[in-house]
Amino acid sequence: MEISAIRLEALKEIGNIGSGHAATALSKLLQARIDMSVPKVWLVPLEKLGEALGEYDTVQVALYLKVEGDAPGKAIFVLPIESARVIAQKLLSLPERPDIFSDEMAQSALQEVGNILVSSFIIALSKFSGVLLHPSIPAMAIDMVGAIIDGVLLEEGIIDDDVLIIDTKLSGVKEVEGKFFFIPSKGSLDKLLGVFGI
Repeated sequence: MEISAIRLEALKEIGNIGSGHAATALSKLLQARIDMSVPKVWLVPLEKLGEALGEYDTVQVALYLKVEGDAPGKAIFVLPIESARVIAQKLLSLPERPDIFSDEMAQSALQEVGNILVSSFIIALSKFSGVLLHPSIPAMAIDMVGAIIDGVLLEEGIIDDDVLIIDTKLSGVKEVEGKFFFIPSKGSLDKLLGVFGI
C-alpha cells in the first residue's frame, strides 16, 4: 500500500492519542507521573518487517492481544528485557530488579501492564476513528522478536500486506523505549482511515 503524507499524519495522531491514554493509565498503576512520546510512526510491508526492525534475533518481552470488531487485527507491544525489569520492579515495589524469566509475580505484573498499554492504544484508535474495536485478554511471551511475530502471523485469519509500527518512549520512572505493532486484518487499515476520507 502506498501511504500518503496525510495518512501518515493521521496514523501519527492516532499514536499520540493512544500513547497519551496509555501514559495516564500507567501513571495510575505505578503511582508516578509517566509521559509517553511517539518519535516515529511508519507502515512497513510484511515482507520487510525484519529489515525495518533490525532486531529480529533479540530476546525481548512481547505483550500481545487480538483486536476484534469492525477493523480486526493483532496488536503487540514489545519491550527490551531491561525495560520490562524496571517496570516490574517499580510495579511490585521490589528492592532490586526481578528475573522476569522465572519470577511469576513479575510476569503477571507485566501482563497487566501490557493489558493497559495495548488496550489503551486500541481504545484510542477506536475513539479516534469511530470504528468499533475490542481488545482481547493479553498474552505475554519472552523470546526473540522474530519468533514472536512469526507465531502471531501464523495464527488464523487473512492479514493485510502492511504492519503499522508506532515507536514509543516512556519517561518518568526511567526512560523506556518500546514498539507498538498493529497487524491489521485484510482491509482493516483502509476502514480505519476511510472514516476520515483518506
